[in-house]
Amino acid sequence: MVPIVVCPFAACYIAPTGGTCMLSGADERLMFLEGGGEVGAILEVWGWHGHPLGSPCDWPQSLKTAIQIILASPLPSWMCWGPEQYLFYNDAYHSLLGTAHPEALGQPAAQGLAAFWNEVEPVLAGVMEGGKAARLRSISPPPQGSHAPPHEMSLARVADDHGRPAGVLCTVLDASVGEPAEEKTDDLQVLQHKLLELTLQERPLELILDELMRAVRNFVGREAACSILLTDKEGRRLYHGAAIGLAKSYTDAIDGIAIGPAVGSCGTAAYEGAPVHVADIATDPLWKDFRDLALPHGLRACWSHPVVGAKGKVLGTFAIYSPNPGLPTRREDDFLDLVARITALILERYSVQEALNDQTRLLETLNRTGAGVAAELDHEALVQMVTDAGVELTGAQFGAFFYNVVRGSGESYMLYTLSGVDRTAFSNFPMPRNTKVFAPTFAGDGIVRSDDITTDPRYGDNAPYRGMPEGHLPVRSYLAIPVISRSGEVLGGLFFGHAEPGRFSTHHEKLMDGLAGQAAIALDNARLYRSAQREIEERRRAESDLLRTKKDLEVAQERIELALAAGAIVGTWIWHIPTDTVTADERFARAFGLPPERCRAGMPIAEAAASIHPEDWDRVRGLIDKAVRDGGTYRAEYRALHSNGCYRWVEAVGFCEHDAAGQAIRFPGVLTDIEQRRRIESDLERREADLALLLDATADGFYAVDRNGYTTRCNAAFLRMLGFEKEEDVIGKQLHEIIHHSRADGTPYPREHCPIYHVAATGEMAHVDDEVFHRTDGSSFPVEYWVRPVIWQGELQGAVCNILDISERKRAEEARQLLMRELNHRVKNLFSITAGMIKMTARHANSVDELSAALTGRVMALARAHELIGSSITARQNPEATGGLDKLIEVVMEPHIDGRDGAIELEGPPVELGPTATTGLALILHELATNAAKYGALSAPEGRVTVHWTTDGDRLSLRWAETGGPQLMGPPHRSGFGSQLARLSATGQLGGTIEHDWSREGVKIHLTAMLERLSQ
Repeated sequence: MVPIVVCPFAACYIAPTGGTCMLSGADERLMFLEGGGEVGAILEVWGWHGHPLGSPCDWPQSLKTAIQIILASPLPSWMCWGPEQYLFYNDAYHSLLGTAHPEALGQPAAQGLAAFWNEVEPVLAGVMEGGKAARLRSISPPPQGSHAPPHEMSLARVADDHGRPAGVLCTVLDASVGEPAEEKTDDLQVLQHKLLELTLQERPLELILDELMRAVRNFVGREAACSILLTDKEGRRLYHGAAIGLAKSYTDAIDGIAIGPAVGSCGTAAYEGAPVHVADIATDPLWKDFRDLALPHGLRACWSHPVVGAKGKVLGTFAIYSPNPGLPTRREDDFLDLVARITALILERYSVQEALNDQTRLLETLNRTGAGVAAELDHEALVQMVTDAGVELTGAQFGAFFYNVVRGSGESYMLYTLSGVDRTAFSNFPMPRNTKVFAPTFAGDGIVRSDDITTDPRYGDNAPYRGMPEGHLPVRSYLAIPVISRSGEVLGGLFFGHAEPGRFSTHHEKLMDGLAGQAAIALDNARLYRSAQREIEERRRAESDLLRTKKDLEVAQERIELALAAGAIVGTWIWHIPTDTVTADERFARAFGLPPERCRAGMPIAEAAASIHPEDWDRVRGLIDKAVRDGGTYRAEYRALHSNGCYRWVEAVGFCEHDAAGQAIRFPGVLTDIEQRRRIESDLERREADLALLLDATADGFYAVDRNGYTTRCNAAFLRMLGFEKEEDVIGKQLHEIIHHSRADGTPYPREHCPIYHVAATGEMAHVDDEVFHRTDGSSFPVEYWVRPVIWQGELQGAVCNILDISERKRAEEARQLLMRELNHRVKNLFSITAGMIKMTARHANSVDELSAALTGRVMALARAHELIGSSITARQNPEATGGLDKLIEVVMEPHIDGRDGAIELEGPPVELGPTATTGLALILHELATNAAKYGALSAPEGRVTVHWTTDGDRLSLRWAETGGPQLMGPPHRSGFGSQLARLSATGQLGGTIEHDWSREGVKIHLTAMLERLSQ
């Protein structure tokens, strides 16, 4: 059974003049009917109250969009919607309905299309179920009053707001008589229907526009190119939307062009809101700035139409580029207009759908936040939830909720939550103050919204800052909403910001005002909950305090009895505050030399306190005043003058009682002698100071940790070793990640493997002799350390670590190894030199006695030279190790020239040498002499060595030249240990250089040294 809907159109409709109708009301929800012609006017004025679809204002957005597309289409079109298949059509189709119009509007399609419903209904059902478009040629007689010939229809499915099948759109492609539809169908009609189908497809906009371009190009021909450009939100620029037939380099170049009066065809069309046809890009002034871009791509003509929305807003442009100069034909111009209008429908549909999706997200966020804050009682989680929701609802880059919190003591302080940025972005800035910008929010005066806060006259007037503080997040758009409780108290403020101007609207104000109201209620509920929890906790605490007080009183009673028996209590007193009368017992009177009768009768507080030491009185009086003002326990330690004329330390403990009005009325108390306790405490403090002094006097580093690895103590040597400035930098901290994070080879040192923490946790002992510690500056040094557990009264407390910096030991070991290598080298050289001297002496000796005498002299000279070198090994002072440079050269050379006149020539000014420099030079000269004796001039009978030196400013220059020896073939193939040691001594120890010239006649050596180094 098809439901029947009674249509009252015949009684209420008056056709508008000219076939168009302007919306009579101002309701934006009916804007989809604007420009809908006669049918649009009928849909607006008809009373829909009894119709199952309800008022058009409340129709689903998908239905509004479909009807808007139908009404704007130049092709005869109709649509059935919903399970009841309600019929809607446009002006172009109502002439085909005949007398069935306008009663057919809004009725089930089975009634409005009764003449051919039997043919249409099965095809329509198939489209709804399968989703595939279909075509149908109607052969039934036309409706009564219609002269329409048989026609071909194209049917496509339409989806609702949730993407589910909701109806079928039908476009009449051809209404002419004669040839079969396949031969008579006009290409333009097919394209028009294709474009209408595209507007209703639920796919991404980019894909729809690309398919639109392909469909258009199939119509205009493959030699032409097409482009759609879209305006930005501000309507100032055009950006690439879709294109076909254009090179990517061209579309990239025009992406983002400005909208203006002479910006090509598209920029000008968008600026004027009217079509712009350029017949020849090469000559038209509109293309002056772009022709060099277009012509290389073969573009000669460009016809652009603006894409204009329902409210006259330019949404973009549609353009056809031709490779040949010329203007569009009337048919092509109509086609351009059609595509521009269809593109406008597509863009507006997606814009509306996007707005609908945004609204849905907003509602979901509001519902989620409302449910969340209603259920959340944790204060911090609640304000974070509200801040996150505010950022999501407004599209802000970041948001903050500054709110006041009251401690249990009644003190108020400000906290904040952030959303959109890390908390460190605000950590270096103070809390907001009541500046001219913030004051309205914190005072609860109302919402503050600014499109650009930097231009607000209130901005920047917040000394010491002028404008935005350095490093602050950039804020242009600004929105601030006070959060006010039901009682009128300002609980805090929501603040939102964005780096771009004009990002917040009145709609955002209303959203945030509602969110602030929800937040206020939730915060009130959370406060009530906390208050109730506090009250319950206070009751529990009061009950516990009562029980504890009862036990304390019992213990106090026992202690008083013991103290009285031991004589520790000096006396008791009661101060009646309204009359300023202090009464005391006899012990009090005897202790301070007061008449007992006077103490029993009462005296002013000033008289009773006269025995307090003058240096302690101000402090004691402050404690008394506080107890009188606040009530409760009073405790003070001070020196009091006793009857024997001596000051002794006493402790006064009392309790000031208040009446119902909060006035102090009674102040009882007791005095106890604590002289011995103070002496013990003083002795302990002195011992502690002595221990600290002792630890600081040691050269070894010392530090202690508790069982969890937190540092409890250290000495000055430890701070100095590790680069800490003061003890507070390490006390209470775990230092493993700072000083002990890596091993000597650079690999990580896990905390769980640290011997120090292991001893602190287990009570074992540890000794480590080859690890490294790291200073605060990142450098490291080798250490040996001992870790011992700290045990007090049988319980493990932690560990103590003694640290020894073994850098010097390491260096000494390295130096010893170097010297051993040097010694081995020298011994080998000595044996080699000795063997050579024996051979040379044997060749010239005429007898064994002569051989013995000559050889003995040379060996002894060699020994004297060796003593100069030996000082670096034995590290003892040698008289021959100091003196002049000439003497050093003579001593070193003597074993190699003994008995050979003229074998060496020395020339140079006096140069005094220190012990260290003597060692270095002796090593170098010994190496040179040894090589000369082995391979150079001194290895030949006629060989000769010349040594000349000069001083210039702060530098010594020494030149060694050998002649008369074997001819050299160039430098040696490798450098021995002695040569390397000579080079290191020259550059490192003497601060100079050593250079060799291996000439054929003999080697020449140039040695330089710093005079300052030679004196050391």
